[in-house]
Amino acid sequence: MILTMSGQAISFLATVLAGAVLGIFYDFFRVLRKTLRHKTMATAVEDTIFWLAATLMIFVFLLYANSGEIRGFTFLGVILGATLYFLTVSRFFIKFTMAVISPLALMFQFIKKRLKLIRRYVIVRKHKIHERMKRRLGHDAKQGHQD
Repeated sequence: MILTMSGQAISFLATVLAGAVLGIFYDFFRVLRKTLRHKTMATAVEDTIFWLAATLMIFVFLLYANSGEIRGFTFLGVILGATLYFLTVSRFFIKFTMAVISPLALMFQFIKKRLKLIRRYVIVRKHKIHERMKRRLGHDAKQGHQD
């Protein structure tokens, strides 16, 4: 498909926007990593999810905005959009998102700790009850033999 000069300009601006959206998506994962500490395996899974989603997003963008055509300015626009985002808006987005997610993460950690305490209590109580029943059954069995 042959694009006019204005069509190419619009398509290029759309790729710049797509790059900025990828930057926002990446920063969201960065905030999650800062607020919710997790193991290396979870980080690898998150990275895989990010790159699969980024690839899918660019593919869908190319399919709808460019009729599936890969043009030289497509990658340039994505890189430019991401770079402009990281140089301008990224800090503010991270601060805002941290302000929203941090209290939620603290609440999640509080609930998680309480659930662990409840679980530990239930396990200890179950163990004590089990020991009492074993002693009681053992004691009853001994008395049964004496009769």
